[in-house]
Amino acid sequence: MDTHTGRRRTDTDAADRPADPAFERRLLAQVERLIAERGSVLAAQGRSLADLGDVEEFAERMVAALPTRHPYDESLGPFYDTAGLVTWLGVSRQAVADRVRRGTLLACRTADGHLLYPSLQFGRDGQVRPGVFEAVGEFTRRGVDGWAVALWLTTASEAFEGHSAVDFLVLHRSSAAAVQRVVEVATADAQSWVA
Repeated sequence: MDTHTGRRRTDTDAADRPADPAFERRLLAQVERLIAERGSVLAAQGRSLADLGDVEEFAERMVAALPTRHPYDESLGPFYDTAGLVTWLGVSRQAVADRVRRGTLLACRTADGHLLYPSLQFGRDGQVRPGVFEAVGEFTRRGVDGWAVALWLTTASEAFEGHSAVDFLVLHRSSAAAVQRVVEVATADAQSWVA
């Protein structure tokens, strides 16, 4: 069991990709730089990094922001598992389940019953991206399976100038017009899928 994500490891996880020490060094250096910058901001406010809480807990929350690997990573991107998402967002499992039930968070159920959350739906701040948020709701309220929604979000379409819905939103910086276009297409597709 991976203690950071709560995800069960398989024998092939480690073999999926060889370690890249140069990448890891760059990543750690970048994290160290950003923490130092945040420490300076806190110091200017009369606070310190120690005010952020327990070091172990803080490190766990930082690592939880890293998605886990899944066989569908190639086509749908990396996923968070429930434990990792709860830690990253700093919310309860019940809050995550409620968001899934209300259609404000995309979840995909695996064959063994676990929920995975495609990372493509999140912005840097952990909020579901504008446009994606509304599209997920359109499909979820009509009972469309999470995997089908994830595929809809990532499949290129003429409706989005040959891009996927997610890429279209990113390309247009989630402008009001881009969000409106994605919602319109999602609404029409969701209605036709369940008609």
